[in-house]
Amino acid sequence: MSSDPIKFQNLGTPIFAGARYSPEMTRIVLAAKEDNDKNARKVLVGFLMSALQLALTSQIQNSGITESSESSESSELKNPKKNIGDKSSPIYVIPIPSRASANRVRGFKHSLVLAQVLASTFTSRKIIIIDCLILSRRVRDQAGLDLSARNKNMAGAYKLQFSSTQRIYEHILSRGNHEIYILDDLVTTGATIAAAKLALASGKITVSGVLASCATPGFYALR
Repeated sequence: MSSDPIKFQNLGTPIFAGARYSPEMTRIVLAAKEDNDKNARKVLVGFLMSALQLALTSQIQNSGITESSESSESSELKNPKKNIGDKSSPIYVIPIPSRASANRVRGFKHSLVLAQVLASTFTSRKIIIIDCLILSRRVRDQAGLDLSARNKNMAGAYKLQFSSTQRIYEHILSRGNHEIYILDDLVTTGATIAAAKLALASGKITVSGVLASCATPGFYALR
């Protein structure tokens, strides 16, 4: 199974998806999420890798950075966005959390595991996972909800919580000039992404974009 990665905008945030959503993708997502199918997860991570590569290419193009033989010190003085496209700087990934009840039933955190496999597979850059988003209240399963209901369901649903081992990154993420991506398996209406962005903004964290294994057809016109 293959597909060209796509880029589109939602609420001012660039979203990079490895594949277009389809019934086949539904089966793959559910197999990875509900059945802990490692082969299905591998497929989703493959699409995430394509999405990430597209994101990095887009970031470099938008920043106007070109390859240079300058010393890193000289480059930093001339280019305040030196971290963008700098292969020595890490990429920060923040997975979308699942409901605690779903995690208990599955025995794992779906998006976190996707991020972990992505980090171990993508060798071009170091990926640091910051699992700092948690649900601030109970939410319903988004499946079957229309746009209005999804927005209401997810509004203010997340908050920031850094563990003791992640505390060192809290200041780093809030300083800017870093490549920071929200990670999810599927983007549909964007309600989940909007809620995540709001929570991150409370910590002065601005994301570079969203990485998704797949996205629904409704967004393609926004490319």
